Amino acid sequence: MKNLVTVYITNYNYGSFLEKSIQSVLKQSYKKLFLIVIDDNSKDNSRKILLNYRNKKNIRIFFNKKKRGLIKSANLALKHSKGNYILRLDADDYLHKNAIKDLIKSISDKEKKAVMTFPNFYKINKNSKIISKYSYKHKTDYNLYDEPAHGACCLIKTSFLKKIGGYNEIFDRQDGHYLWYSILSSKKSVSHINKFLFYYRMHKNNLSKQKKKILFTRLKIINFFLKKNFFFKEFNFQKKLTQKKLNLIQ
Repeated sequence: MKNLVTVYITNYNYGSFLEKSIQSVLKQSYKKLFLIVIDDNSKDNSRKILLNYRNKKNIRIFFNKKKRGLIKSANLALKHSKGNYILRLDADDYLHKNAIKDLIKSISDKEKKAVMTFPNFYKINKNSKIISKYSYKHKTDYNLYDEPAHGACCLIKTSFLKKIGGYNEIFDRQDGHYLWYSILSSKKSVSHINKFLFYYRMHKNNLSKQKKKILFTRLKIINFFLKKNFFFKEFNFQKKLTQKKLNLIQ
């Protein structure tokens, strides 16, 4: 089916948000969708919720027998994906009803070099109340000096993601940075749609600890690309910027 999109949801103990996330996919105005939900051995009520969807058309549910983490779960979704495009959605977040329709149009309007498109997003609290809006710099051409897109709610050409071997399992998070650097260092392009198309839930628990983990992983990813000995100036710039952010929260 032309322009079929696989949306995959990764879940670990987000039973209180999971239903809203799933329904935001099923209620999309764009209907050429295949949904994969991967539960990463949750200990809450997630399994009970997911069993209600197990026999539904165009939905596939996986239950990891042990916790595998985001990146390995994402590669499982990629392996079982269908269609031309794939999009990650976290179980505590959800999509605007026109998200897929607008993203498909955005990437279709671009030249063939574009392998990913990404939107702006709303930041929400645990009660789904909007706290703020997050807008990326809207440009025609992006480069390795630009801020990478969030890993979730980026519409990616499945063929490209498979070509680079999927998500790199050396890193346990920060798939958005890894993809951004992989795309632009391959001399492919990304496009931005200047609309707010998903709702990103902010959690206060262990926020500083999480920031440290995120920035440490980001440094590892940048060093991974630096070792390839290309785009040295661009990746060195990102390394210094990331190290500066890390120093501020140490």
